[in-house]
Amino acid sequence: MSIIRGIIQGFIGEWGVKMGDWYFANSLWINGALLFYALLIYIARKNYQTVTDFLLQSISDEISPNMKTWSKSEISKNIKHIKIPWDDARKKAIIPLFAKSDSYFPRLISIDQIKNTYSTDFFIESLKKMNIK
Repeated sequence: MSIIRGIIQGFIGEWGVKMGDWYFANSLWINGALLFYALLIYIARKNYQTVTDFLLQSISDEISPNMKTWSKSEISKNIKHIKIPWDDARKKAIIPLFAKSDSYFPRLISIDQIKNTYSTDFFIESLKKMNIK
């Protein structure tokens, strides 16, 4: 065992050995913090997906009778007249955190945050994809 430890210490140096000893002494807290952060990111991304699904479903329900025959330009023209339930979407979140799937920094969810996240083009493209299926 001491030969392997000597080889590892030769690779990582004196500073690396101190860092490794510190990690082993505090590994429970370090791993706990990392798992907690991963859980927050998972919930924030799940909230993003839940809010997205809710907004698309509510918009689709409001314009669904005509949406099947509309083109992309007709959807974009009519989506401006739809009342989007931003507050109801905010209430769908499990905890008040929100993160896109490519983000590692969750933000507090608010109506302004949701409005800034979703553009009209996003809704148009998503509704068009729903229309194709």
